[in-house]
Amino acid sequence: MVVRLTIIMKIILTAISFILVASIATAVCLNGNPSVPEEYANSQSVFTGKVIKKTDIPESDNYYDGNNYTIQVQQIFKGKPKTRVVIFSENSSGRFPMTVGSTYIIFLHFELGRYQISNCGNSGVLSEKQDTLQAVRQLNKNETNK
Repeated sequence: MVVRLTIIMKIILTAISFILVASIATAVCLNGNPSVPEEYANSQSVFTGKVIKKTDIPESDNYYDGNNYTIQVQQIFKGKPKTRVVIFSENSSGRFPMTVGSTYIIFLHFELGRYQISNCGNSGVLSEKQDTLQAVRQLNKNETNK
């Protein structure tokens, strides 16, 4: 009887844990994942760029600790970013980690005084985002032809 009760309790606790983890994972993207046209329209800039530097940033009043990534801008589709852009990624569930030396397509947002990338959006390693790149090129072409 005690063994069965222990097994039932373990099953219940495991189920509760799965529910909590699923809830936390869902909470990260409260507004869902935007389409490429939606994120393009709501981004300050959209471009491809190569990560050339990563700098650790300590916790501050408005942010957890995180990283600043220096990006060498390569091809601009929207906005007028400088040739190098510094993007902050907070060390939280909303972080957007990048790898020095890799090239990304970036949908840039300005939040709380810093450039950032949404981990719920369409930014990502360029070699894995060819469909996104094609969609952005089409949006840029449509915008240019207006």
